[in-house]
Amino acid sequence: MDPRRIELNRRHSREMGVLFTAFLDIHPDIESEVSGAQMTAEQEAAWVAYSAELLALHQAERSALADEIEAEQRRRDGL
Repeated sequence: MDPRRIELNRRHSREMGVLFTAFLDIHPDIESEVSGAQMTAEQEAAWVAYSAELLALHQAERSALADEIEAEQRRRDGL
């Protein structure tokens, strides 16, 4: 895997982790530290809404990098 993709995935993971921590801070009723605990459907919907903007940004960044890597590959292959 391209090192840029690995680093991008790592950064995205860190950013989403920070966002999830902020989400938990404003939703103290969510038991994230309890083994096997799962969010309710309402809590999950709140997380999806809360993280939607960052997720969209991450998807756009991954797509742009994939396009860049593909273009580089085509140039290397002489296409």
